[in-house]
Amino acid sequence: MKKIAVIGLGYVGLPLAALCAKKGFSVVGLESRREVVDVLASGDSHIKDAAVERLLAEANSSGNFYPTAVIEEIAGCEIFLICVSTPVDGDREPNLQPLIGALESISPYVKRGDLIVIESTVFPGTCEQIVLPILEQGTGMKAGTDFQLAHCPERVNLGDLFWTTENIPRVVGAITESGARQAAEFYASILGGQLFDVREIRKNLRPKFALVPDGYSVKQIPLGSVTMMRSIRDAEAVKAMENTVRDVNIAFVNELAKISDVLDLDVVDIIDGMATKPFGKGPFFPGVGVGGHCIAVDPEWLKTASKKAGYMPEIIQLSRMTNNGMPGYTVSLLQDALNDRGYPVKGTRVALLGVAYKRNVDDLRESPFYGVRELLEKKGAVLAVYDSWVESENTVSSLVSALSGAKAILIVTDHDDVVSELHEQDLRKHGIEVVIDGRNCLDAERVINQGVLYRGIGRRS
Repeated sequence: MKKIAVIGLGYVGLPLAALCAKKGFSVVGLESRREVVDVLASGDSHIKDAAVERLLAEANSSGNFYPTAVIEEIAGCEIFLICVSTPVDGDREPNLQPLIGALESISPYVKRGDLIVIESTVFPGTCEQIVLPILEQGTGMKAGTDFQLAHCPERVNLGDLFWTTENIPRVVGAITESGARQAAEFYASILGGQLFDVREIRKNLRPKFALVPDGYSVKQIPLGSVTMMRSIRDAEAVKAMENTVRDVNIAFVNELAKISDVLDLDVVDIIDGMATKPFGKGPFFPGVGVGGHCIAVDPEWLKTASKKAGYMPEIIQLSRMTNNGMPGYTVSLLQDALNDRGYPVKGTRVALLGVAYKRNVDDLRESPFYGVRELLEKKGAVLAVYDSWVESENTVSSLVSALSGAKAILIVTDHDDVVSELHEQDLRKHGIEVVIDGRNCLDAERVINQGVLYRGIGRRS
């Protein structure tokens, strides 16, 4: 069985390395953070995710997974899976330095016949214009002839117990047709799904709906399938564009939420009503902001690539402005609600609930929490920060402590345990007078019946 090097053991690399080990490959996981290597070497996961923890336990039982911070340990590997972070910087410009550093590190260990796959998110053209020259210079060999270079964009959905690294359909592109085939066959070997050519997809998804005896069925791509794109650029664009579509749609429902506020509508009920139509829509829901390494980042990569090619994508730009402005909009709802109850923001204690960018994960990347906190601090609010999944930003140790003495609650993250505990609380006994539900996750009537002023994002008061 081939020996695999997984470079970067974060949210993408760790479950991928564990899956490869579970499937019988000998896996060296290279991670620069020694404290992470120590945790993994002890058999534990540094990522708080049930699916990742289960997969890691299976990998450890196989005896095939070896985490290390020592670069020399990747010698002899035949497949290199690059899973390092590719964030955006303070100016919202793509930062390729982690990827460049990883490529320069592995180059001395790449041999003829090896396969290198970039899983890290990149903008279209990165693999050919940046990755390929670095690898050819570092190895002294020719990509596509001496070794193969492919891109398989990660699709990790952290916190999802159904869609995991083991079954999410993947797309693969490479600089040669044979490289695409080699990479696709490798991914099919760990996912166990079918291989498709991208030109087969539309045919395989039609007709989308079919009548069956008890209703109708919906055609889907099979679990764990691998689709070969016709170019490595197309593969790069799949990730950037699929998350940009989500970003644009979320921006649009955030706009609908603002319209609903001024027209006294309940956008959540409206979206649920729209969901009864089984074709032609999302649904997407509004909120305090988007975060994570996909929706909040991938559109920036696509925008940068488009700008460099001479076209400013105005819809993407407007969507980014809309979603980036949602923390400010949410804080304005809080300010107005506090004014209605006779309180200024300055000097008022606010329970700020949630730091992670989405529920039931401990991932802080691009979380709207930071924008909300900064705005509230500038306005002089006294903040009690609590997240049951993330401790690093907490100023109190429990939900009850956060509520104690607070006049308002602002929800950034709708963790299941926090929402459940909130529903059990008598908010007025804690002195709460205002709730700003940034995720539209609470039972609004229950809150209002306690005599508390409730405001959601686009929800009827």
